[in-house]
Amino acid sequence: MPLSISILVPIYKVEPYLQRCIDSVLSQDFTDYELILVDDGSPDRCPQIADEAAQKDARIKVVHKENGGLPSARLAGFQIAQGEYVVFLDSDDWLLPGALRSLYDYIQKGYDIVKTRPC
Repeated sequence: MPLSISILVPIYKVEPYLQRCIDSVLSQDFTDYELILVDDGSPDRCPQIADEAAQKDARIKVVHKENGGLPSARLAGFQIAQGEYVVFLDSDDWLLPGALRSLYDYIQKGYDIVKTRPC
């Protein structure tokens, strides 16, 4: 059975924010997801942070690629995504508690597209 959600996070020069982003996903009460971290050739410690997170949690996948920009990074993550639904999360953002469950509940009510807004 496929996963419910694939969360795609493109990564480039966001070392101060990346761990918070990862932790916000891992702390969700909805757990039927995979977190795909796409290192877009980041020159800082982001690749190591992503690899360390993947070693600690089997739901995390890491893609390392040459820098190609945001669309290229999202495509690289999308190509390996196994979830029925896709969530795009910027690497300098984070999810509030309960966010994935809320999004998924709206999908289950029949909405075709579910969008969030900044707080």
